Amino acid sequence: MQPSMRLYAAGAALLAVFLFSGLDALVKATTYGTPLAMVVFLRYAAGLIFSAGSAAAQDQLRPAWPTVRRAVGRSLAGLSCATLFFGALNLLPLAQTVALTFTSPFFMVLISAAMIGDPITRRALFAAAFGFLGVVVMLAEKLSSEVGSPLGFAMALASAVAYALSMIMSRRDTVHDSVPQMILVQNAISAVVALPFALYWFQPIPGETLLMFLAIGALGTGGNYAITWAYKHAPATLLGPFEFTALIWAVTFGVIFFGEVPSVHTLVGAAIIVGACLVVVQPAATPARRGLDDARP
Repeated sequence: MQPSMRLYAAGAALLAVFLFSGLDALVKATTYGTPLAMVVFLRYAAGLIFSAGSAAAQDQLRPAWPTVRRAVGRSLAGLSCATLFFGALNLLPLAQTVALTFTSPFFMVLISAAMIGDPITRRALFAAAFGFLGVVVMLAEKLSSEVGSPLGFAMALASAVAYALSMIMSRRDTVHDSVPQMILVQNAISAVVALPFALYWFQPIPGETLLMFLAIGALGTGGNYAITWAYKHAPATLLGPFEFTALIWAVTFGVIFFGEVPSVHTLVGAAIIVGACLVVVQPAATPARRGLDDARP
């Protein structure tokens, strides 16, 4: 992989995490009291509007059947991730849930090696471990004082596995399908599957909340475009550790929108996470370059 493409893929992954973090903050701020099934459906329905517009603009509004077939498993993995994550939130404190779901880079390394043959490098393993150390440091105060449900722990870990699986499937499918059609079909399948559950738990929603869901759909579609493009051009072993930057954005949005002042543990953990990303994005030294480096005093 060219060093420039490595940087572009890392930038796309960082942008995707930023957009998804904004989506999470918007959901937290505007959808209190809305049934989970409706939140999931409206998120994908709004995303379908934007992804359909994008696909139409690129003359890719009619995906072939193989594209639809490949998207089924990816869509179900994404829906499972969302359902398990919110289920865990009902049983665990937020800090514990986030800490457990950020084990996904470890699962990405293992699943990508098994499914699509991505190499497991020492650099990737070190960056993932170093980034997770930042998560532990950032949440040490919470984790040491709060105890959660064993079922909640299991759901949070299962959510991390489902997320890792959906990302690996995305990377695998980009070999065959275009990014616009992948996002379009995934939103459509997810919305269709979620619709019966949304109808069963239906509640009237104010117009202002529906407008917020349009913003959520835009953020979700943009994030999906960015992360799918990143995984099309770089292995999951490179991109996995960048998932940890979501905690940095969570701190930022918490300060700006919710008045949550970060502790010293949070700042130190964020610094470790940034360091892990800087380590993994640097290209490995070639034998010739290593020889030059070794020759220096």
